[in-house]
Amino acid sequence: MVRTLQPYIVTSWHGHRQDADLPDAVRTVWREKFVPARGPQQRGPRQSNVDLAILDSKGNVVHWFDGFQHQGHGPRTLAQYTNRELQTATKRLDLSKVRTTRRPVRLPDLEKARGVRVIATLKDDLMRAYSAPIVEVVQLNDKDWKILAYSARERTVEASTLKKWLSQLYPPGVMERTNPRTKEAYQIKSVAGKLTLSPAGSNGKQHFMILRGKIRLTDEGSDNFSYDGNLEIVLTYKRSNHDIYALRGVYDGIYPRFDRMQNRVRNIPLQAVFESRNTEH
Repeated sequence: MVRTLQPYIVTSWHGHRQDADLPDAVRTVWREKFVPARGPQQRGPRQSNVDLAILDSKGNVVHWFDGFQHQGHGPRTLAQYTNRELQTATKRLDLSKVRTTRRPVRLPDLEKARGVRVIATLKDDLMRAYSAPIVEVVQLNDKDWKILAYSARERTVEASTLKKWLSQLYPPGVMERTNPRTKEAYQIKSVAGKLTLSPAGSNGKQHFMILRGKIRLTDEGSDNFSYDGNLEIVLTYKRSNHDIYALRGVYDGIYPRFDRMQNRVRNIPLQAVFESRNTEH
């Protein structure tokens, strides 16, 4: 299916039918999708709240389909179903001159600035697409790095002082915790917890410290929604001047997701890794 998508520029939009600023393509799809059934006893096929639309270079809808297959016939898997629909759209477009050579995967990075890269994934067995990692990079200044300065003694670090990059610990998902008015995803409002920064020896050229503890993240929603997990970070310092040479670590937590179909909360593993970028200077 990924190969089928190569000629396309992929984007997304989400909102509600009563929104005044619906994109023209969305209006076209929903005008057809929500045509009233003919007759009081007739009901259309079961529909999901996810649609995929393929547009031509002028922005016109050439094909669209419900994102989830609910019929008992046709392709057996969602991937096969989606691939078939994409091929149907491709036949309606002139893509003969489009190059589909595979492009190398390049993770988001910082050019010259120092910072941290966060790679997070949600281990949801029911929605396996959420296992695809999200990658964020955060630029940090000297004041941010100073919070984790080397010390020969154990000390406590407030997780809130690391909010700039710990706030990137959020699950992927198009409709995950969004503001009902603006349709924007909620950002992390606060990061709480007391972390222990402890010396972890030396190899002659470098010193090491370990930052560990439990953190709780709360988003901007009015319901005080939060989730927590354990953090463990290894920090490497230059022996000559005690500057941070590298940061590597992991986060292992639980994200409580409300399942409307099952009317219950499912506790889903949310995991992440951290790595410093351009700390050598």
